[in-house]
This record gives sequence, structure tokens and C-alpha cells, in this order.
Amino acid sequence: MPAIISWLLVPTSSYEVGVDSQRADTLGRAISTVTVLGAQNKTVTAAAPLFRLSSSQLDRFGFTDMGQALKRLPGITLKDYGGAGGLKTVSVRGLGAAHTAVVYDGISLSECRNGEIDLGRFSPDNIDALSLAVGDNDDIFQPARLLASAATVFVANTPAFDDSLHISGRLRAGSFGYVNPFAKLSKGWGGRYAANISADFARADNNYPFTLRNGNTSTTERRYNSKSAVTNVEANFAYARSASSRLTSKIYFYDSDRQLPGQVIYYNNDNREHLHEQNLFLQSTYRSVLSPTLSILANAKLGWDASRYSDYSGMYPGGELHQNYYQREAYASAALLWTPAKGWAFDYSADYAFNNLSSNLTTENHPYRHTFLQSLSARWKNNHFTFTARALNSIYRNGSRSGQHAKNATRLNPSASISYRPVADANLFVRLSYKSIFRMPTFNESYFFHYGSADLKPETTDQFNLGLTWQCAPASWLTSLTLTADTYINNVKDKIVAVPYNLFVWRVVNLDKVRGHGVDISLNGDMTLSRKHSLLVAANYSYQRMEPRTSPDLYGNQIPYIPRNSGGASLSYENPWVNISANISASSCRYTTTQNTAETRIAGYAETGASLYRPFRLGRCSLEARIDVINIFNKQYQVIARYPMPGRSFRAGIKIEL
Repeated sequence: MPAIISWLLVPTSSYEVGVDSQRADTLGRAISTVTVLGAQNKTVTAAAPLFRLSSSQLDRFGFTDMGQALKRLPGITLKDYGGAGGLKTVSVRGLGAAHTAVVYDGISLSECRNGEIDLGRFSPDNIDALSLAVGDNDDIFQPARLLASAATVFVANTPAFDDSLHISGRLRAGSFGYVNPFAKLSKGWGGRYAANISADFARADNNYPFTLRNGNTSTTERRYNSKSAVTNVEANFAYARSASSRLTSKIYFYDSDRQLPGQVIYYNNDNREHLHEQNLFLQSTYRSVLSPTLSILANAKLGWDASRYSDYSGMYPGGELHQNYYQREAYASAALLWTPAKGWAFDYSADYAFNNLSSNLTTENHPYRHTFLQSLSARWKNNHFTFTARALNSIYRNGSRSGQHAKNATRLNPSASISYRPVADANLFVRLSYKSIFRMPTFNESYFFHYGSADLKPETTDQFNLGLTWQCAPASWLTSLTLTADTYINNVKDKIVAVPYNLFVWRVVNLDKVRGHGVDISLNGDMTLSRKHSLLVAANYSYQRMEPRTSPDLYGNQIPYIPRNSGGASLSYENPWVNISANISASSCRYTTTQNTAETRIAGYAETGASLYRPFRLGRCSLEARIDVINIFNKQYQVIARYPMPGRSFRAGIKIEL
């Protein structure tokens, strides 16, 4: 049973590796093979870039929100509008947030209106692992939808088959009115049933001070109209009919009620915008081994989203503006894995999704979209090579109840990857991968009044990656050292961008090309200094060059909001007294437009944080007391132009488990 649990905790579907290597054995024995390999080692053996942070690493490094954690994954550019509860989206290798899928326990989250998933909705307290895959890795037993993006962020949270009752909770409080209680209850029955339920609430005033500079004059202002309240409630259920058959289900509800402070305008902090978002979905996954050579995977999901925007500034008829949007999704997928011989594995996956959008706008088209995806994958491996090839067939059929609808699209996209291990008993791998993929225009890009265009073409991307990974234990005190280094080239055609039609109306159009190249490097190490003293070290660096190719005048410029240099480092020192962790994240300058001028430049920054935490026991309870300092040196900076980030802040918390 522990082997089966470990299978569920791996964020990508990797148990088929064991089925491939021991095709005549039971699922339990097959999964044991994967357990020996370990989820952390997948970052080394994967044929395409794969990076992972476990829940233990998130806690030990002192990451109190998803924004801090995401900055520790190479190649990620985080868009953060500031403050607790603020919108947080990610772009991987400069390709844009719409190219990045977010997968929660094996099924993708959907946002058909603007294509960007807010990762701020997740709490580090309630996830088992956070992973990033760039392109396709060598795990072929998965839904076709997971292949339909340039990069994928995986979030895992699954119930454990443990008959004991587990209760955990955490209470955090901090600067600027921040309060965050969290509670979770987990229980298993007889090794066949398991369930957990969790509730997470966070509120903040976000009225933090910031420095406003106007020429040679500097004044201290405060962020107003920034309150936020975010609620997550989630229940997970699992049923193991046998060692080779598993059904898991999830019910998820998210509610975000926040004021929008808007851009900083000189000496005018009056902003009266408000956004209320809700998300509810139910999803289920069924896995089963039918025979020593055949396995099946089935997924189903129903989802509903509401986004209600209000502006009480008095600039509109009646003094108020209300725009309400509603999204719905129905999704189903099935996959069949065939392992005919040692070293060989084949997968066929088919997905269907229906999405529609409605609103209270008088210009509403009521658009809808049918998506049909099919993938065929093959993998061969031995002691030295892993070779994977895939083909994804995508069919998009668009419609609307009124007006012109977006163009339909049909594409066949290939991908391939190879991993080479020069020495059979050494964890040194060379990897090479290629992926061709495209993304459909979002509903906003196609239909939004005075903004969208139904004539848009899909945005096409070709990704090339060459990398080296190495893991070793070079000394008794250095128990683990992992190094990854990748260089890449991305070519984007028909890039979708917004351009001004006149002073008041912007239009979305296809431009020609964007060419990107860069380097991602990561380093992780575990050091045992003595019996009760240890160090955990992690560092990452990214160089990104994304150049528009629409005009010779722009060659050599950088596309908006992508820094050329970024990275971070974290250090955790564990000892018998008080554990200490410190982290730093840094970014070079960015530009708000493709015209890289002094007027469009956003200065670079380096932000430092630290934590003190002490675990201890009180009877049957395990407790942990913690103090976190964020932005120790009170650095004043912006991630998005005219959206200042908070300066120095403090958080304190207590965690209990029994």
C-alpha cells in the first residue's frame, strides 16, 4: 500500500514506467520500481526539463505563498500585482501565461475567457508537490490535454490510505491586516477508502506604504482600495478496489472577493474597482491495470466560473459599472497504455471539452467551443537511452449564438525527446527535445467589444531544448547534489498582441514572429554537518532573450515584461534549537512595450526574506512555531508597471498536527 500512495503523490503519471519494466507483475510490484527511483530523481531522468518542489521543501525554505515558491522554478516569469490575495500568473520562457497549463491532480484547470490561471488561489499548506514541465517529458500515460500547452505547472494534493485520523491546522497573521487560518482533516479505512477535507481562508487590508518618485521629489504614499478575502474549500475521496484499480474524486470551491487598487497615478489614490470571482468544479479519475500489458486511465470534470467586476467611480451612466462573466466546462478523457515488451510502451489518449461564456454585456456573443484532442505516444528505453515520440491532433470548433464566431482550427503537432545516460550506474543524463504546439485565441481575444477579433489565427510555437542533468552523493556530508542546465530556442509565429487602433480603442491582431533563446540552471543540495545539523540549498538562474521580429527597428529589443536575467537562492539550516531559512529572488530590468526606451523601463530588483521556525511536541500533538520576514531590506520595486509591491512585512504562525 505505501507504494500505491507514492504513485498518487507523483504529480505526473509515472507509474507506467514500472509497468513497462516489469510487464508480467502486479501493479503493486510495478509501482515499487518507481518508488525506488523517487519523485525527486524524475527531475534528473526526464527527457525534457522537469523541476519539482515538495511540500517539505516549501515549508523548510519558508515559502508562505505560491508567488514565493514559483520564483524558485527556473524559466518562470511571475506577474504579481502586489499584496496578499493579488493576482499571480506565470509565463514560462517568455511564451506568455496563456501557453502555460495548470494541472491539479491530473486534470487541467480551464480559463477560456482570458487564458490565464491565477496560481495565487493555491496555498502551500495544502499541496503535496509543485512541479514545472517544459515541453513533454517521458511520462506518456496521460490525457491528451496535458500535451496541448508549451509548459505545464502540476499541483498535487491526494488523500493517503492511512487508517489513523489526521488533523492539522495552521494560523498565520502578519503585517497589513493579514490573517490566514487553515485546517485539514484526513482519514483512511481498511486500506481501501481514503478522504480528506480542507478549508483555507486568507484576508488582508493590503494598505502597505510605498515610495512615489516624481522627478527629484519622493513622497511616501499608501495603497488604498486593496482589501482581499479569499476562501478555498476542498474535499478529496479515493477508493482502491484492488491493488491495480483506483478511483479518486475532488470537489473544489474557490471564492475571491477583492478590491482593485488600480495603477498608481501621481497624487491620486482614488480607485473604486471591485472584483468577485468564484470557481466550483467536480472531477474524477479512474486508473486500472487490465492485464500485464494493458492499463486504462479515465477522467471527467464539470466546472463553473463566475467573474463579477464593478466600478463605482461615477464615470458611467448611473454612477456604476457592472460586468458579470460566467464560464462553464464539461470535460472527459480516456487513455490506453500498452506495454507489449520490455522497454516498449505505447499510449493512445482522446479528450473532449465543451466551454461556453456568457455575460451581462449588451454586446455579448455567447461564444462556445468544442475541443477534440487525440494523442498517440510511443516510448522505448534501456539502461542508456529513453526515446519518446508523440503526435497530437487538435480540432477546435467555435460558435456563437449571435454575431460572427471565431475561426475553426485543425492541427497535427509532433514532439520528440531523447535522454542519454553515458554510464549505466551514474545519474548523469543528456537530454534533447523538440515540441511543436499552438494555442487558440481566448474568448476575450476573439470577441471582447472594441478589443477582440474573430479573424485571429492560432499562435504557433516551436520549442527546442538541449540539457544536462546530474545527481550524485559526492561525500558523506554532502548526501545529495543535483544539477540541471538547459539551453533552448523558441520560435513563435502569428504572435497575438494588442495594438492601439486609436487613442481609445485597442485591437488584438496577429503579428509576424517572436524569436527567443535562453538558459536555465538549477542547483539543489543536502548537507549533513553533524548528527543534528543539516543544510538544504537551492538556487536557480535564467537568461531569457525574447525578440520581436515584426520590424527591423525592433530587432534586439525585448518583448514586454520579460527580464533578461532572473534567479533566486534559498538556504535552510536545521539544528536542535531554532531552524533558520533565508531566500533571495532577483530580476533585471524589464520593459512595458517592445519599444525599449527609458520611459518604458521598469527597474530590476532583489528581494530577500528569512524565517525562524521550531518544531516541538506537546503530548500527542506536533507543533511548529514560525516567524517570517518578507522583503527584509524594504526594497521598493514593481513587477507590473505602476503596481508597487509591498515593502518589509512580518508574519507569525503556529501549526498543529495530531
